[in-house]
Amino acid sequence: MFVPGEEEPHVGSGFFIDDKGVVATAAHLVGEARQILVALPDKRVLAAELEGLNENADIALLRITPPPRVHPVFGRPGSLRVGDWVMAVGQPFGLERSVAVGVVSGKDRHFSDDGELMFIQSDVALNPGNSGGPLLDAAGAIVGMNARTIVGPVGTPGASLAIPIEIVLQVAGELRRDSDAPARPRLGVQFDDVPPLTAWSAGRPDTSGALILSVPRGSLGEQLQLRAGDIVTTMNGRPIGGSSDLVTALLAWRKLSDTSIVVQRAGKELVLGRE
Repeated sequence: MFVPGEEEPHVGSGFFIDDKGVVATAAHLVGEARQILVALPDKRVLAAELEGLNENADIALLRITPPPRVHPVFGRPGSLRVGDWVMAVGQPFGLERSVAVGVVSGKDRHFSDDGELMFIQSDVALNPGNSGGPLLDAAGAIVGMNARTIVGPVGTPGASLAIPIEIVLQVAGELRRDSDAPARPRLGVQFDDVPPLTAWSAGRPDTSGALILSVPRGSLGEQLQLRAGDIVTTMNGRPIGGSSDLVTALLAWRKLSDTSIVVQRAGKELVLGRE
């Protein structure tokens, strides 16, 4: 995929999510593009139309016509195990249809700056041009969209992160123009796993739950009376063992009414929500 610009074009990757010409890719590649070109394996180059974009999730949808004959196969990231082989397909440094291989290093990784997202962690080498491309399991099924690499403090290779395909497809369903998917509520707070020292200071025997780090003014979290320092233990009946569990609960959240969030605050258990 190429995004022409006044200087060097942005080069990235993407993959079809259906047989109708819809392509998923990284939003940061196409956000302000005036023109987007998609290079297909059969050497055709087609202009793409931006169908939708979610900057927070860094996911964008493109559409090309006529659609090629493709039938994408999706895997189940939940069935991946640490140590399983995975492959990244993309255009690192513009080298088309390149493959990098590695193993799953961790699952359900959540970072406080990434809101309602979590990632598959691997040691696959991702480079500029890999963003937006597919992460495949050993059977060749798409299990994620390659997002970025965490680089070490002195430039050493770090952990590569991919958004699980279930999240990509859910966001894609919300972005499609022909979609009737209802808009999800957005909690709008920053949260992370509970650090051991925080759990100890709170008199808790373990680090289960998700720690609320900040609650912006005007956010839905503020309306639900969440506070920084709260530890969420249950949301809408789902036990919250860590921040990735809260991400899962938020992705499944559909109605603000009947919302119930159980938190621990100053040694007490409180039930917050809307009836």
